[in-house]
Amino acid sequence: MVRHFRTRTYAAVAGAVTLTMLAAACSSSSTSGSHNTGPQQLTAGWQGLNPGTGAPQRGGTLNMVGISDVDYMDYDVGYYTTDFQVSRLTVRQLYSWPAIPGHNTVASPDLATALPVISNNGLKETVTIRSGVMWNTSPPRAVTAADVVRGIKRACNPSPVSFGGMADFEATIEGLSSFCTGYPSAAATNAAALKSYVEGHNVSGITTAGNTITFTLTKPAPWLVGAMTLSPFSAVPIEAENALPGTPGVYNHMYSDGPYQQVSYTPKKEIKFTRNPVWNASTDPLRKAYVDAINVDETGNQTTIYQQMPTGSPSLGMSFDALVPPADTPNLLNQIKSGSHNVNLGATYSSNPYLVFNTVSPNDGNALAKAEVRQALSYGIERSQLQKVLGGAIVNPALTHILPTGIDGSQGVPGNYNPYPYDQAKAKSMLTAAGFTASHPLQIKFLYRSDSQGSTAIFNNVVTQLGALASVKVTGVPTNTSDFYGKYLQVPNSSGSPSPAYKGTWDMASAGWGPDWYGNSAVSFFNPLFSSPGGFPANGGSNFGYFQSTTVDNLINQALSQTTEDQADKFWAQADQAVMQGAAIYPITSQLQLMTHAPYVHNAVFMTQWQNFDPANVWLSQPGSS
Repeated sequence: MVRHFRTRTYAAVAGAVTLTMLAAACSSSSTSGSHNTGPQQLTAGWQGLNPGTGAPQRGGTLNMVGISDVDYMDYDVGYYTTDFQVSRLTVRQLYSWPAIPGHNTVASPDLATALPVISNNGLKETVTIRSGVMWNTSPPRAVTAADVVRGIKRACNPSPVSFGGMADFEATIEGLSSFCTGYPSAAATNAAALKSYVEGHNVSGITTAGNTITFTLTKPAPWLVGAMTLSPFSAVPIEAENALPGTPGVYNHMYSDGPYQQVSYTPKKEIKFTRNPVWNASTDPLRKAYVDAINVDETGNQTTIYQQMPTGSPSLGMSFDALVPPADTPNLLNQIKSGSHNVNLGATYSSNPYLVFNTVSPNDGNALAKAEVRQALSYGIERSQLQKVLGGAIVNPALTHILPTGIDGSQGVPGNYNPYPYDQAKAKSMLTAAGFTASHPLQIKFLYRSDSQGSTAIFNNVVTQLGALASVKVTGVPTNTSDFYGKYLQVPNSSGSPSPAYKGTWDMASAGWGPDWYGNSAVSFFNPLFSSPGGFPANGGSNFGYFQSTTVDNLINQALSQTTEDQADKFWAQADQAVMQGAAIYPITSQLQLMTHAPYVHNAVFMTQWQNFDPANVWLSQPGSS
């Protein structure tokens, strides 16, 4: 979950590496002006922009095909790359991302008129909502500051569907933690109780006056504008509270304040959008909305998607969530070298995929609760083999610790830092010391997505590598992409209903993570993934393996207490190494994402946030002309 990418995010990304493109992309028609113009470099960029010539054409239907669904069809609880991609069309946040090459990771005003006004030594941030943004209700009504505050309050609701990244910012806004923990238990199952609490209780650190919202903070947070790009900072209409989040009562009656409106949604089958008649382009600085309609088919086949896309068929302009397979990497890289405008190699700033160890698994006498066992498994895995099965080192550069290059704090980790170089003998010795031998092997249940070639390849390779130790036996726990996070990794744990992690349903899994924003976003790795207890799934985090370390918690708190980013970065670098010493995860790569589109798709800006081109800004020339 990447968003992310979390992204949100390997579920979307992993589905990506499962597809096959068998035909070379062709150049588009001469009228679109997007013929290849010469060789390009194999570095992350916007090679697939395909800008066309002349004025962009308005109209037409963009057909997208994928293999899976959003996590939650809702306003303010999505925390998955496909959730972000869909909300881009219909839901607006205080800040979001411009579809501008070279600037697409700079948080920019969306509902807000400008960046926050900082006062009181950094303890107050005030945002003004732009006028003229409308809900497509009947009759239409204006989006208000109260709608945004509703989104923040509703996001941490106690129902099974809440926002997974609250740990990023919850403790930073005064009173928000106490508001979130103050929900009555009835709100978990009763929409009326949830609505009553949201509408009847305030967050002490969030106040409104007319079109302004003021956030009072517990400590200065120069990174907070990045957090304001997330789902909870979306406007949410009061009608959303007529049903529990993520249920049919919400997603069958959704209103839009974006350029498109949802006209139908059949989970795991299709989503259809048409133009929102009350959207005004002058009130939206981030979405051009060139096409009139967008159809999403979620029942595609991974192989045929990439066979069909380069043919120029009007039924398939872009992938929805299905990315390019490792086997097709050489062909697509060669197309980029040759100057194709239909193939893109984009930066993700992610840790994707990585292997998660379930530290609360009761299996084998709670073996994975011991750092020494997790360390032994880490020594027994050769990263280069995993890079190879994912498509090679060019698109999968090695990542040996937590923070990828490009995230502040990563520069403080030694350049040659690799705490677990492949050492089969050491792995065997440590496992023997822990009591695991060929006659008494450690039994590992590996959770993976069987509908993803990439996830399946990782599983198969780990089976082989750890099996070679003789003292480890790995068996698979297959699931599909849609259920991977929602039914296995982000399930709340309670005394009466233990989560799959506590049940020992899985011991290891291949997940993925991207920053919730960019640059000064180390907090969006450490708070959700490695803090305790705030990062646990039950607490709105994504600490899937329930890793706990007092040392790591202290370093996170110290980083968040610094008054400058430079000072904070030193503590983030220390936290990075402390997590690795505890062997919470085994990082593999900070992936560069290959992505393609049909030749008649133009202005295809690769967006790191959902690892796809931005459907809200593409325009179409006549399809079928390549």
